[in-house]
Amino acid sequence: MKKFTIVILLSVIFLVSCAIQQTAIIATKVGFTKELDEPSVRGQLKRISPEESKVHYRFCISPDGQYLVYSGRQIKSDDPYLHLWKVPNQSAASPIKITSGGASNYLSPSFTSDGKYIVYESGGKLWKVRSDGAGGKMRIPGSGTGYDFAPHISAEDKLVFCSVQSKNYAQTYYIWTSNLDGGELTQIREGDYPSWSPDASKIVFGYKGDIWTIKSGGTELINLTNTSDVDELLPSFAADGKGIVYTSNESKEGKSTMDWNVWTMKTNGSNKVQITELDSWDSWPIWSDDGIYFLSGRAQKRNERVQRIWKLEMQ
Repeated sequence: MKKFTIVILLSVIFLVSCAIQQTAIIATKVGFTKELDEPSVRGQLKRISPEESKVHYRFCISPDGQYLVYSGRQIKSDDPYLHLWKVPNQSAASPIKITSGGASNYLSPSFTSDGKYIVYESGGKLWKVRSDGAGGKMRIPGSGTGYDFAPHISAEDKLVFCSVQSKNYAQTYYIWTSNLDGGELTQIREGDYPSWSPDASKIVFGYKGDIWTIKSGGTELINLTNTSDVDELLPSFAADGKGIVYTSNESKEGKSTMDWNVWTMKTNGSNKVQITELDSWDSWPIWSDDGIYFLSGRAQKRNERVQRIWKLEMQ
């Protein structure tokens, strides 16, 4: 069940990407009205992204913590493509559109260390654009071997990303690292949706429904979860480097469910804690200094099918 589920999820993401219509985990139920988990014993939960925005896929927080950039579209817009939008972290201001034009979705933004540029994926290629949207986009060479996606930038402006190659109806996902100019390109191993540790010494990623870490040079591979009946995916390090946040369909009884929630654990895989528990398909978590951010279908209107960014300020 575990391996079948993760293959289906990732295969859907890839196939839809190739059709220029990539998506994230989206709730299958409708009519969520509760904004807080019951009981909410972990902290205060609040919506961050604007009411008028439908958010998809991975998002990012600026190095100074002042802004969020996400991939999405406005609910009432006729634009068929997802674009990058910037919104202040602590206010209810309207989002600022960073990208425009093109015939592909703009996905998976990640800030450079100085906050001046954003690296993203579009049309299976990697690009860089100024974070204020000024000027043109610049191509990053990428792997040159397949469909490149899911870029993430380290504190030292090192790039980690994925490529997917299809052969005989099967997809294989590879993790790569490079400089922002494409230099020092290195294939690390198979895996998906990698993220750097804060000190850029390790990479955390998903592989066959488990969460793994590996040193930046490709040594010391460790399976942190090693579960057979549930899936763990979309991991990232906490801002202080002491923990990992991820998405899982594990129930409190340790069994697989139809719901996805946010979990945390220590960097050695111990002390797993379920953070959210509402059946709203919570995904793509980021563990910042001031709380955990994630996508969720909670509080959507009936038949709306909209995901927004939420923040849990931990107690």
